[in-house]
Amino acid sequence: MVRTRRAAAVAAIAGLAFAATGCSGGGSDGKGSGAAGRTVTVATGAEIAAINPEKDNSSANIQLAFAMWAPLTRVDAKTGKLVNVVADSVTSKDAKTWTIKIKPGWKFTNGEKLTAKSFVDTWNYTAYGPHGYLTNGFFQRVQGYEDLNPAKGKPKATTLSGLKVVDDLTFTVTLKAPFSPYPSTLSYYGLAALSAETLKDPDAYSHKPIGYGPYKLDGAWKAGQPVRLTRNKGYAGKDAPQADRLVYRFFSNPETAYNEFLAGNLDYATLPSSKIDAYKTDAPGKWSQGKSAPNLSYLELPVNTPGFKDPKVRRALSLALDRKALVKLKPGAFPATSFTASTLDGHRENTCTACTLDVAGAKKLLREAGGFSGRLKMYYASDNPGDQVFAEALGNMWRQNLGLKIQYVGKPGSDLSAMASKGALDGVRSSGWGHDYPSLEDYITPIFASYGDFNSNGYRNPEVDSRLEQANKIADPAKATRAYQGIEDLIARDMPVVPLFHTRTIYLHATDVHPLDSRYADINPVRSTIDRSTTR
Repeated sequence: MVRTRRAAAVAAIAGLAFAATGCSGGGSDGKGSGAAGRTVTVATGAEIAAINPEKDNSSANIQLAFAMWAPLTRVDAKTGKLVNVVADSVTSKDAKTWTIKIKPGWKFTNGEKLTAKSFVDTWNYTAYGPHGYLTNGFFQRVQGYEDLNPAKGKPKATTLSGLKVVDDLTFTVTLKAPFSPYPSTLSYYGLAALSAETLKDPDAYSHKPIGYGPYKLDGAWKAGQPVRLTRNKGYAGKDAPQADRLVYRFFSNPETAYNEFLAGNLDYATLPSSKIDAYKTDAPGKWSQGKSAPNLSYLELPVNTPGFKDPKVRRALSLALDRKALVKLKPGAFPATSFTASTLDGHRENTCTACTLDVAGAKKLLREAGGFSGRLKMYYASDNPGDQVFAEALGNMWRQNLGLKIQYVGKPGSDLSAMASKGALDGVRSSGWGHDYPSLEDYITPIFASYGDFNSNGYRNPEVDSRLEQANKIADPAKATRAYQGIEDLIARDMPVVPLFHTRTIYLHATDVHPLDSRYADINPVRSTIDRSTTR
């Protein structure tokens, strides 16, 4: 049983959340000094049912986790190097059994100590299939996962055999196979620990989460209301943010958030595609563009559906697209020429040899493949105002450059995600991935491994799986990077997806607040710098 850890990965790319990755760095002076009484109000995506980063890994939930929890490790915003946060050390002699020591002094906001047992108990609860937690898939590498998630029948166990508590501050994780990037995976907020009080009855704490991050819930949170947070004075980290309070407001429609920002009711909102020609005039001096592009937007192709099985067809579809024209429809976007995020160590440009416009070459490949019969289905999210426009732009290019007949199918984004997870899409759809931790591997495994938890188009290549297994065992980072690059080259020949663009987020912000903005950490409103000399 393979479960997804990023059911809402598309939302992480196209939605309202700022920090799409699992990593964020510190940006304050470390003293928590800021404008007295300043409340920062942030727009995020559609409302969530519960604040629980283990249960719901949507971009909105993970964004709240940035405020209410802290990661074991983190990528430093200035250097790009992995540093410890809650963890005191993460070590291994064989890249298979890892020893994690956590720092003393961390406490949940209910006073409960954060211990090794807190993590082990939480991870076991999350990995147990019947609980239905979306971060479940993150534990596929740990020994005993299949016993908790059998393909058929009832689970044979309720705890992972690979997790062991050593002492109050130490636990071990034994993986099924060596995996050298493991310390980087611990930067993902979906691995946060839940309090023992919460684990006794998680549903009872859906609206009153207990974390150990820089902020805590301020009063009660009720469905349909904003989430109001206040500074956690017991926060043990050295990077206390400057704002005294945070308010998260949910918006299913990004245009509504945009209008609320213009009305002065928000401090942050991402730019919707529909306002790409208006924002500079509407909000002069109140917008910025992020330094990082931790994402890849691409077209997911049903590679096992008639019409799409031949790689020549897939390459022809890619060569027929004018990416320079397409990115004009997406705020902050720039053309993609590879299968990984542009700001990752080891990223290479032009690994996709079919990612530049070549109409003659596209026609030639399509003829060699025997053409494309019938109509090409183009799915789009009917509840995203810019999605239909983008889908029609894609379809028009294929119609004009290849003579294809296009059938547009609009459905709510949640329906498309559900269909994709079941392998029920028989056409093309826009998709996207933002890495949960900074590694080339976190693009290859989720999307292209046969067991990948975001591989919903049915792509299977035994050589990719085999070489990935070998690459994961390599302890030397430079050698591992070269191995992952070789796998990307293999994927490029198969062309199971069509890379489209990366995005440097364009966001709107109040004149006196500026979020952490790093090449390595992306946009994070939690770590806002407040300019006390500037008035709103």
